[in-house]
Amino acid sequence: MNLEEVLKPEQVFCRIQVASKKKALEDSAGLIADNLPRSSKEDIFEHLIAREKLGTTALGHGIAIPHCRLPELREIVCALITLQEPVDFGAFDNEGVQIVFVLLVPEAETDRHLAVLASIAELAESAAYRDSLRRAADAQSLYQHAVSPPGADVKTA
Repeated sequence: MNLEEVLKPEQVFCRIQVASKKKALEDSAGLIADNLPRSSKEDIFEHLIAREKLGTTALGHGIAIPHCRLPELREIVCALITLQEPVDFGAFDNEGVQIVFVLLVPEAETDRHLAVLASIAELAESAAYRDSLRRAADAQSLYQHAVSPPGADVKTA
């Protein structure tokens, strides 16, 4: 799975200032909705919060992958957001989350959804990858670091 297939530059946001997981999800929903004409901020946020109530989407190492299904989508939408300061997502390692990959998935999509989750999780295992995302100063460099991991081939899973 090539992350570039689902992550588009217009869905990358760098160093957003939030104080909580709820605000991170709410602001993420708003940023994503600006580029999705069929989806509203409220609908995206409602679905992300509902999924998060089932259990944390934090992977550890300061990364979370909030995700949900939206019936109006025709393809997977991925967004990458870095937070100015880490926030508590209830991660098993107690580390605050500063890197957020948001996945919005069509109702009928299963295999590709799981492949995208697995690819992001695999990339997130690399300390060099996580550090490069944290160091990115703007959305353009964040996108480049996300799709071109340091010392690794972009294709995983």
